[in-house]
Amino acid sequence: MFGYVRVYKPDLKMAEYEHYQGIYCSLCKQLGKSYGFFARMTLSYDFAFLALFHMALSNECAGFKKGRCKFNPLKKRTCCCENKHIKFSADAASILNYFKIKDNISDRGFFKSIPARLLLPFASRARKKAAKCQPELDKIVSDCMDKQRKLESESTSSIDAAAEPTALILSALAQNGAKDETERRVRERFGYCLGRWIYLIDAADDIRDDIEQGGYNPFVNSYKLQKNVSADSDIKSLIMPVLNTCLAECIAAYNLLRVNRFDGILRNVLEQGIPNIQEQVFKKEK
Repeated sequence: MFGYVRVYKPDLKMAEYEHYQGIYCSLCKQLGKSYGFFARMTLSYDFAFLALFHMALSNECAGFKKGRCKFNPLKKRTCCCENKHIKFSADAASILNYFKIKDNISDRGFFKSIPARLLLPFASRARKKAAKCQPELDKIVSDCMDKQRKLESESTSSIDAAAEPTALILSALAQNGAKDETERRVRERFGYCLGRWIYLIDAADDIRDDIEQGGYNPFVNSYKLQKNVSADSDIKSLIMPVLNTCLAECIAAYNLLRVNRFDGILRNVLEQGIPNIQEQVFKKEK
């Protein structure tokens, strides 16, 4: 997960933003508590969304409280009370960040990968600890990442195949804790479509670099894009319909869920935050 799933702050109510920020801060604290100081540096908006999503569907709400942050100790902030959904998101973040760092090392040259190489020992220890708490999730992520590497090494031109491993990881994350089979299937579909979107928006973000440097990119391979591609607007016209289809299916699945709280924040992310990120990626304002 890459930090693309975030709120569109200008249209959030103040109370909603305070709740969102409280969940984000609590996840940061949980990462530090469970996996050490360096784990906090891997905090991502995506995992804050994951915690928010699970809390929104839960029958119980842990509530919020005022607390202090080590990075800003002079000012009290709203924090979400510790709960199993924050803990699950911290575990998932530690597992996925390990594989993301390994992916960065393999994709970059030696000197560009030095920061990732320095972080790898800390990430490896955190992943091993998280895997003891979430063994099934660790197995799913490991298998999917192996599949991802194989597809990319084969330079598959299928956009669907390239996005499949990330989609399966997100579907596993989303369905965790479902109350019955019907809810599990809807959650699974929601996570699958969101995971597909995350992989493809990251590919869209890297498309110019991959065209110039010859890196693997499903859009480049599928549409046979070359260095002399005429304009960014042409690339956008090819890719935006694919992204919008993923997002539309994700929202359709979300509409089938029984959301007990935070609906305003979740809809802000899906209906405004994600479309805004898409525009930023194509304008390179990220």
